[in-house]
Amino acid sequence: VAPAVRGVAAPVAAAFSASSASSASSGPGLVAVIAGAALGAAGARRRRRGGAGRDGRRRDLARQAALVDTSLGLSVEQESDIEPNTLFAQLSNDQPANAWTLATRMFSNEVGQLVAWLRRYTPALGGLADVLEDNFCSSRPVLVRVPPLVVQQLTLDVEKVIEREEERGTPESPLVVKAIFFALSWTLDRLFDGRPIQKFWTLETVARIPYFSYITVLHLYESLGWWRTPQLRDIHNAEELNELHHLLIMEALGGDSSFFDRVLARVASVGYYWVVVALFLSNPRLAYNFSLLVEEHAYATYAQFIDENEEVLRQIPPPPIATQYYVAGDLYYFDKFQTSRKESDPPRRPPCDNMLDVFRNIRDDEFEHIVTMRACQAWWRGDGPSPIPGPEQGSMGKREDWLRWSAEVN
Repeated sequence: VAPAVRGVAAPVAAAFSASSASSASSGPGLVAVIAGAALGAAGARRRRRGGAGRDGRRRDLARQAALVDTSLGLSVEQESDIEPNTLFAQLSNDQPANAWTLATRMFSNEVGQLVAWLRRYTPALGGLADVLEDNFCSSRPVLVRVPPLVVQQLTLDVEKVIEREEERGTPESPLVVKAIFFALSWTLDRLFDGRPIQKFWTLETVARIPYFSYITVLHLYESLGWWRTPQLRDIHNAEELNELHHLLIMEALGGDSSFFDRVLARVASVGYYWVVVALFLSNPRLAYNFSLLVEEHAYATYAQFIDENEEVLRQIPPPPIATQYYVAGDLYYFDKFQTSRKESDPPRRPPCDNMLDVFRNIRDDEFEHIVTMRACQAWWRGDGPSPIPGPEQGSMGKREDWLRWSAEVN
């Protein structure tokens, strides 16, 4: 391995810095991205039969054209002897396994994506791609996502997003929290300049994390017998589920198609999880305040995106995951996270006829998160009512009633 990798540090660094630009500027050339055929089962069978080995696999890369469904953006390998169901294996339908198997399976898939990217955009690093393929890739076929072509038409003016945020006013926050948030926002704006869907996917990946952290700490409090509020856990569960569906909608648009974007989002999420856990343990009000800043930014960003792309979005049909969540599925948790609605208010049932409706729904969801984060912050600070809706507060009954029942039974 050492001889093959020696001397490639500088080209790798250059490739990393150019990855965002390559993905954004390649235009229709993305359609020609070749699904990682050398990683497929057919290649493994050829190797076992004593075929052409690595050279044969490289020739396969040139031979295997990709058919692209422009409505879904899926690049499908043309090998007839690969089972179709293995091509589209995703996290939602992979077979369950222990931690080691899950981790190695994901690692192998991601390395396969990296190999395909290196060969497509950085031919000079072919030696590194060979090392990765020969040592770390499994025989499982790897599908390289190609974002729908319409995604390239979508725009987002960051400066106008900042203007919107200034018009709305920034929530009061300690200087340290504000500085960290603005530094992160500035970095993401630059990394994803000209790639709004990829930016949304990264934001939604990270946006779920605080709810995982809150639930972890609340479970700990209950386990230690310190404090028990399952109703609050249920609200945070519903909020996380809402952010998950935003994330899935962005994945339907190909927001997670870049290897480097996935690595960035996942590494950031793991670090963010532990930061929020520590913050929630020490000062829950600050933890909610940081989430409030994130949700305010998301609301302003989606609002600007909708205004810029209204006509294009109106022509795109909604992805199935959107109609399932907003219209056809079980709407219990959709209603649960909207804590601002009174019991007498009619349930929110937004339309979902096209992608414009979908992004408007996501924008309105972010506003609901803002309201809930404000309420949680005020409650923990001691100057606001409980964010738990009135009917939910009494869902477990009162301890006085338990004691009265016990006395009657005795």
